[in-house]
Amino acid sequence: MTITTEMNVKDIISFNVKCLHIFGYFSPELNNFGAKICYKVYVAIFFTFTYILCLLSQIANMIEVYGDIEKMTETSFLLLTNSNQALKIYVFLFNGSRVWTFIENLNKNEFKPQNSVQRNSLSEEIKISKATSKIFLFMCFVTCCLWGIFPFLDRQPGEKIRLPLSGWYPFGTDTSPSFELVYAYQIFATWINGMGNITMDTFISGAIMAISVQLKILNNSFEVMTVQNYQSRNLRCESTLKNLRRALVKNIVHYKSILQLSAEMTSLFTICMTSQFAVSVIIICMTMFQMSLVSVASLQFLSMLLYQACILLEIFLWCYYGNEVIIESEKLTQSAYVCEWIECTKEFKKDLLFFMTRTQFPLKLYAGGYFTLSLGTYMAILKSSWSYFAVLNSMHTEEV
Repeated sequence: MTITTEMNVKDIISFNVKCLHIFGYFSPELNNFGAKICYKVYVAIFFTFTYILCLLSQIANMIEVYGDIEKMTETSFLLLTNSNQALKIYVFLFNGSRVWTFIENLNKNEFKPQNSVQRNSLSEEIKISKATSKIFLFMCFVTCCLWGIFPFLDRQPGEKIRLPLSGWYPFGTDTSPSFELVYAYQIFATWINGMGNITMDTFISGAIMAISVQLKILNNSFEVMTVQNYQSRNLRCESTLKNLRRALVKNIVHYKSILQLSAEMTSLFTICMTSQFAVSVIIICMTMFQMSLVSVASLQFLSMLLYQACILLEIFLWCYYGNEVIIESEKLTQSAYVCEWIECTKEFKKDLLFFMTRTQFPLKLYAGGYFTLSLGTYMAILKSSWSYFAVLNSMHTEEV
């Protein structure tokens, strides 16, 4: 049964797009000149206040504490996160037209579901994508809240309250009201930067999910490409064979569109994904080291644990759905073979054979042309992080 009501495939990342507009990382499509100017002014002020100043503070602090392993690791995990975030912001701010083209291409006719099974598959992925983004944003909110309160609850009796995060400022932060203002600024800026970073990461994972679900839809299109679905009255009637051939051509065009979509996604975000994989190894290592220095029963440990979970789950999403792309593309050859090709013309069989030969090489998404988005890459990142943590912990133990 063909679905007459069209679905908006862009819904798989629509929530992320709205959030990016709010954070000022991705300009909306505005027709009014005045609205464009107002949005640019908003971005310049808000972006400078929440991101640029925060990043400069962390860079200056890293220079100041250079040589002290504990203080360097305390500064580095957020510094590396925010530094890597700059690459993602660059893509959305300065390649915005290409990103908009990518988003609009999700609604091409080839990507529309054609039956109830395909519609359900797409609806499920849209729900998962939105739920995942909201869960990550909530985790970020809770992490920042814990960072905001642990200095009050984890301190020893008589110990002075300190700032929740490390940073350098060109004025003293020990007295009121500068201490309170810097305290509030650190929590607010970290919350905004964390939410923006997560939104961009889940946008990318949503794009990978879109490719994966399109391959799933294509598999189903081949599986339902039977004579019964296209016949008129008898098995070999000419109209039936023509309908089957049209269905095959349509599926091949769908496959080519998926390849083009995946190539554009990779081209847009390959630098972001490569740097995220490389930096994640260090961030996971540094976060584990910081967790080893505080009490397991402290709120600071819990906040670091939540932060670690966010980092691990972000790259897991990329790798998991990248792995799903490989699995679904590997099924295409078998799905094409099970269609009822025996009674079809030689031209149909020839075209089908060419398609099956092409799909012998599964579609793989790469970061930087080196890292395959797969569960194998995810495990490699975890192993590398643990190895570096063991070395860092050993060096610290020797110093102590």
